[in-house]
Amino acid sequence: MSATRQNLTRPAVAGPILTVVLVVLIAIAVVGFVGPATPGQADEDARRQVQLATADAVGSLMTFGPDSLTAQQRTVGTKLTGRLLLEFRSQGPGVVLPTAVESKVVMTGRVLATAVNRMNEDAARVLVFVNQSIVLPAARAEPEVVAVTRWADMRKVNGNWLLAGLQQVGPG
Repeated sequence: MSATRQNLTRPAVAGPILTVVLVVLIAIAVVGFVGPATPGQADEDARRQVQLATADAVGSLMTFGPDSLTAQQRTVGTKLTGRLLLEFRSQGPGVVLPTAVESKVVMTGRVLATAVNRMNEDAARVLVFVNQSIVLPAARAEPEVVAVTRWADMRKVNGNWLLAGLQQVGPG
């Protein structure tokens, strides 16, 4: 009779224990799945913000023409910081293309893609892929489109990502 009694109580005890173990495992799985998503999402949002700011600043800096120099000085200057801002204030589009003003070139920079190389709370290095369309009015030629790649150094100033430097990728 004791063997029968043991068999009857084992399922009665095993059922609740199995239920508790199952609930704990599900809770661990949910916490493990949902928990890390919050910091990862914050990182992804920050990365997206710096990429958008980079694309905007680089595209604006690389887009100019003889008729838009004054407007470019006003709009682009707000997207720059540090040494690049000082150089832009003194050279204008010459920062991007040294003889731009003299040759009356019209250039349009279209950012195709960006990729964050490294980033912390207030600085980032972003790889930027740009198609530059260049027209020399004196040559009366079709626009020449050149694919360029640049490193953009971004700094966070008063909560805004600003372009601090633009360097050529690789030798040259």
